[in-house]
Amino acid sequence: MPIAELELASVYYESSGNGPPLVFAHGAGGNALSWWQQTAFFGARYRCITFDHPGFRHSQWLRPESDPEAIYGNVLGELLDHLELDAVALVAQSMGGWTCLRFALDRPECVASLVLAATDGGLYLPNRAAYSEQDARQANIRAAWTERKPGSYHPGAGSRMLREQPELHDMYEEINAQNGGVSRRGWGNIIASELNGFNSPLLLIAGEEDIVCSPARLEALNAEIAQSELAMIPESGHSVYFERADQFNRTVDGFLSRTYPAGSDGRTIVQSFSNPANPE
Repeated sequence: MPIAELELASVYYESSGNGPPLVFAHGAGGNALSWWQQTAFFGARYRCITFDHPGFRHSQWLRPESDPEAIYGNVLGELLDHLELDAVALVAQSMGGWTCLRFALDRPECVASLVLAATDGGLYLPNRAAYSEQDARQANIRAAWTERKPGSYHPGAGSRMLREQPELHDMYEEINAQNGGVSRRGWGNIIASELNGFNSPLLLIAGEEDIVCSPARLEALNAEIAQSELAMIPESGHSVYFERADQFNRTVDGFLSRTYPAGSDGRTIVQSFSNPANPE
């Protein structure tokens, strides 16, 4: 079992495929297993790296929660250093956005392209109080699923997944159940001013029916960053990558083909990128 013994954590990771490195950061409902539909698709052209966040499944924290350095973004940096990767493309789902946006702000030279799916990466905006109604609804849905009340569903999967793809909903829950008692540590509340000068190409992917991170949150983040574009996936909940893998993969693939080519020696070439709808 590949384990990277880092300063902050002991991290389980998997590496497959060939080409420029493409790193996937899972959400709170997943782990490295969550990306099976992406590694199969991208592995022919990219070196796909998946990992368990510390506190999930096979990865463990080595520093106490009180240590200010013991956060996901720093662990990602240590893992990439361990793998001797200078520049990568990052694909983050939900909680993984805390990891990847923080890392991209701290070490922008290491991030050639960034995909944030169903996450605002912890961005704090003054109108965030407007999200409280959705947060309360999510809490009620989560409580109902915990008690397995009739008609309930996992909020990370969504009611449509349960209705239309019940086997996939069960698989999502099985992957989630492998985490046991998790220990989350993010670095949220990124303020808008921290995004000044952010120049990594950024793709935001929203599920039209997401009840965990509403499309409005990604629209707000898109408005703050010039080098971004927003893709809305219809008839999809919080986990677009899982529920609508084909659409997700094609959307990410198109973005990477424009922003993350590789030279003949496998080193990343970062191209400039600008969103015409979001000019500087």
